[in-house]
Amino acid sequence: MSRHTDPYAAAGPEADGPFLRVTLASGATVRVECTVPLDGVLRLRLADRPATVHHHDSPVLLDAPRRPARLHATPEGVEITGPGVRALWERGSGQGFHFGTYHRFSEPEAGIAPFRSGYRPATRHHRTASWVETIHLNPGHCVYGGGESYQGIDLRGRRRTLRNTEENRAAGRDTAYLNVPLLWSDAGWGLFAHTGGPVDADIGATHAEAARIEIEGDDLDLFLISGDAPTILDRYLTLTGRPHPLPDWAFGVWMSRSSYFTADEMVRTVDELQAAGCPVDVMHVDEWLAGNVLEAAAWTYGPDRRRFPRDWSRQLAQRGVRTSLWINPYVKRGTPLGDELTRRGYLVRDVYGAPAPTADNPDSLVVDFTHSEAREWWCERLADALREEHASAVLADFGEEIPADAVFADGSRGSQLRNAYGLIYQEVVREAGLRARAGDFTAIARSGTAGSQRNPAHWAGDMPSSWSGLASTVRAVESMALSGCSVVTHDAGGYYTPESFEAASVVRRRMTPDAVPTDVEPELYGRWVQWAAFSPIMRFHGMGRREPTAYPEPVRSAAIAACRLRHRLAPYIVGCAAEATTEGGMPLMRPMPLAFPEDRCARDAQLQYLLGPDVLVAPVLERGGRRDLYVPPGEWRQLLGEGSLTGPGWREVRCGPAEFPGYVRAGREIGL
Repeated sequence: MSRHTDPYAAAGPEADGPFLRVTLASGATVRVECTVPLDGVLRLRLADRPATVHHHDSPVLLDAPRRPARLHATPEGVEITGPGVRALWERGSGQGFHFGTYHRFSEPEAGIAPFRSGYRPATRHHRTASWVETIHLNPGHCVYGGGESYQGIDLRGRRRTLRNTEENRAAGRDTAYLNVPLLWSDAGWGLFAHTGGPVDADIGATHAEAARIEIEGDDLDLFLISGDAPTILDRYLTLTGRPHPLPDWAFGVWMSRSSYFTADEMVRTVDELQAAGCPVDVMHVDEWLAGNVLEAAAWTYGPDRRRFPRDWSRQLAQRGVRTSLWINPYVKRGTPLGDELTRRGYLVRDVYGAPAPTADNPDSLVVDFTHSEAREWWCERLADALREEHASAVLADFGEEIPADAVFADGSRGSQLRNAYGLIYQEVVREAGLRARAGDFTAIARSGTAGSQRNPAHWAGDMPSSWSGLASTVRAVESMALSGCSVVTHDAGGYYTPESFEAASVVRRRMTPDAVPTDVEPELYGRWVQWAAFSPIMRFHGMGRREPTAYPEPVRSAAIAACRLRHRLAPYIVGCAAEATTEGGMPLMRPMPLAFPEDRCARDAQLQYLLGPDVLVAPVLERGGRRDLYVPPGEWRQLLGEGSLTGPGWREVRCGPAEFPGYVRAGREIGL
């Protein structure tokens, strides 16, 4: 890889007022603007922006103070200082760079690895240019972030392609729906690349002590962040935004399957649950439209009034239940709506001016939210739907597969907005919720990138209903939390089995009520539901039936008990969610490296977390109810069961069907 990179040359860097002037091996000189937007954060940005970079407002960043750093030439190089910042860009071989524990991987070590920091021009093998940064990986330390990861929270030793991808119901692969260009280490450094496009990260996969971060595009805008784990995340959230508050009801019980087919079926389901003593706060429906969304994967048609007559949701409201609707940002090619939006110029285009389909579906055309009229049309369309259907929430699906050569109305290319499109989409969804419901509204989204955490919540996508799918989902939401996403969730019970997915395509052709069977192994279903009760949002969903009343004893009673516990936990979770919206607030889900940054033993407990500051959660991930977990210092009282544990140390627990490894700190009142 290094032979294609134009690295920083041996010629020394120079201070040029507030800019750093550095030379590439080709002889080209670039000026880097050095600012300190926050204490302990150094921003390095190209001062002379290339013509290919469009100067529109960033959807990712909030307005941050532009405080110039102080640059001072020394015999060693150029020293860069500011509040909480002291960095050195070295002279001489390799152009090393140091900022606290952040060190560029440079000569002489770089000579034995295929890594060079610098500019990588476009070639016939690599169609787009990019910038490369290298980092020395501190011995004995881990690397986190990157957004969603189904392979675990510690990224060291792996290669991540941070490029939003429609996973197509996979699990365990190292691709994801939601990618965040933030990487940080418990050694005390973080790197946030300000980009809406893909980032390629080799984090010790090629060389055990080096990371290579390649940022696609001609522009370079890096934020280097110092601090321990909570400080790094807090500073990152100050730059990109904290979560907007959610209404209290969002933290109740969401019931769903893919899908209910009539309003009457939804009412009967609520009556069945309430008769069994199972609380339900929100009912979600996928198939409310006059079309098969499983086949079309687009929001093209209006509501099907045969199955969902006007005011259909009022019967649910009378039972104290809110409604949620499926949407996405695409329309189907060859339909009247698709043709109309093409005439108006409201769709993303290809280089020839024709509508550009998503990269994975030639019939799905993408609404261009950078087009002001298209954005307004789509926003009001959603607001009207919320008003007309009396809906309180949406599942904002899709938004990942933006083709690289797409052309947006603001001049951006698809490669620049591959990841950021999901964020822009979610901003429009939020605006529609404000218009229609004055903010008494919740959206759950799948795609996104840095800044998306402002618009909670996000779910882990379409995971299989298997034990490995359960473990992959735990890893995914923990990794999202370590990337700044405060409110994360998942499909309780998993999304599908191969048999139920195949059957769903048949059932949906007729939209027959009560035709969806159960499809999850009962023990797995029960454990997934118990974990969901201890998640930031408890949400059932899947191809088969997901209601507790559909499953046999003892799982039925255990799942209902978990839903009841959720209602008792809700005030505690609401309070934690409110704190997450404020300065210094941490995500609702706090994996152990974030919750206990000074405890190296806790760091190794990668499949457990704290929910808020006082609830310890260790999902059961295998048949039989056995679980090894790390218990932090103090005494912890079980919430589903009668046991207690004392830490610190690793403990083995065995849980019967009605028991679960969820514990509260002894002496802490959380409203139970």
